[in-house]
Amino acid sequence: MTGARVWLVDLDLDLDLGRERDAGAPPASEVCDAHERARAAAFVDATDARRYLASHRALRLLLSSVTGREAGSIEFGREACRSCGGPHGRPVPVPSDDLHVSLSRSGRWAAVAVRAGAPVGVDVEGARPAGALDHLRPDVSPEDVDVDVLRAWVRKEALLKSTGEGLTTAMSALRLGPGPGGTTTDGRRGLVHDRRSATGVLLAVAGPALDAVEFTDVTPGVPTVRP
Repeated sequence: MTGARVWLVDLDLDLDLGRERDAGAPPASEVCDAHERARAAAFVDATDARRYLASHRALRLLLSSVTGREAGSIEFGREACRSCGGPHGRPVPVPSDDLHVSLSRSGRWAAVAVRAGAPVGVDVEGARPAGALDHLRPDVSPEDVDVDVLRAWVRKEALLKSTGEGLTTAMSALRLGPGPGGTTTDGRRGLVHDRRSATGVLLAVAGPALDAVEFTDVTPGVPTVRP
């Protein structure tokens, strides 16, 4: 499989993401593990805690829909950090069955990406007023004079997440240019597909030889995300 599936999720809505839609999907308290619940409890802000759990619930339920495993039984490990070697790199399902996942969260929005056979990275960012991030252009996209900063940000962060580098590599070190089929690429790390949703949210997904992406917006009443 050279393609990936990506879902955009509104964390402030109680979405039914389960395989058995008629039965209703279980709540976060039933599917999230002790580590995820402890991380949520550490948030000072109750909204942040709820959204954190909702994003991990979405990851588990959508992964369940792909693999057929029960959402609450899915375990995650961590790849070694590319910078220090510690066990806090990208999340990996255990057993992985060569399935790669990526999760991104921004305010009320989350994006989940799943890909078989090759790494994947996803990034999501909520809409910003025009020009609000122009002061970041020298650090984010000095070469992308015709691309808004937020779009450059999501493209590059998705690409760096797909390689496991994360923000240990400066975004300004990446020089993105046109790739095949409307993608962008730095010519070495992989291909980036990006979309702006009907709600104005930007998301991007990246990975080596990523030639196709199925984007789905699961927010009720909102069309599938579009270019």
